Amino acid sequence: MAITRLHRGPRTAAQAGQAIVCAALAIEAEVVGRYFNREAWGPGSADLSEFVEHAAADGCRGMVSYGVAGGLCPDLRSGRIVVGSEVVTPNGSVPTDDVWSAWLLSAIPTAVYGPIIGIDMPILACASRNELQLRSGALAVDMESHLIARLAAANSMRFVALRVVIDAAGRNVPPTALACVSSDGEISRWRLSRLLLGRPSDTLDVIKLSADWWLARRALLCCSEVLGSSIRAIEL
Repeated sequence: MAITRLHRGPRTAAQAGQAIVCAALAIEAEVVGRYFNREAWGPGSADLSEFVEHAAADGCRGMVSYGVAGGLCPDLRSGRIVVGSEVVTPNGSVPTDDVWSAWLLSAIPTAVYGPIIGIDMPILACASRNELQLRSGALAVDMESHLIARLAAANSMRFVALRVVIDAAGRNVPPTALACVSSDGEISRWRLSRLLLGRPSDTLDVIKLSADWWLARRALLCCSEVLGSSIRAIEL
C-alpha cells in the first residue's frame, strides 16, 4: 500500500531533532496525529524521495515506519507490537537503528523484536503467509517498510520500524477489505457495504478484521506516545 501521509515531530521537540513518521492509512494517521504534526504532503504532491531529501537538509534526523502489519509468526495475536530489528527487502535487509529500537523495547515491555518484511503486493491467504515466514524469518509483513527503509538509508537518517499486528497469521484477509481502501488511504464504508453484497462470504472475515482493528488501534496509540518520548530522549 502506498505511503499517503507524513507526520513530523513530536510537537514538543526542536525542529532539528524531529523525525518523519510515515503512514499508509488515514486511520493510522489519525492516531499518530495526536502527537505529531501533519506534513503538507500527500498523493499528488512532490515526489516522496525529494520531500524526504529536503526534510533531511532542513534538519530532520529520523524516519519511522509506523502502522499496522500482517502477522507471520503464529505466536503473534492481533494488537501485538513489533519493533523491527531489520527490514527485509527484495534486495537484502536494511538494519534499524540499534539505540532507538532498544529505547522503544525498554518502553514497551510487551513488544517483540525481530525482522519485518516489506513487499509490494498484499498477501491475503494463510498458506501464502506461512510460506513467506518460512522463507524470510520475518515476524510481520507490510507494504511500506522497505520503501521507508531505503529512503532513510539514502538520506543518512536514523530509522526504526514500529508496527502493530492487525491480522494474525492464521487469518485470511478478505479481498473486500482491501478493495474498499482508496489510493489516498481512506476507507469507504459505503463501498465496503456494496462489495459485501456481491461477496457475502467475506462478511464474517470483515467482522473479525474490524474487531482486530480496535485491538490494533489501542496499541497504535501506545506506540505514538512512546515514539514521541523516544525522539526526545535519544536526541536525534
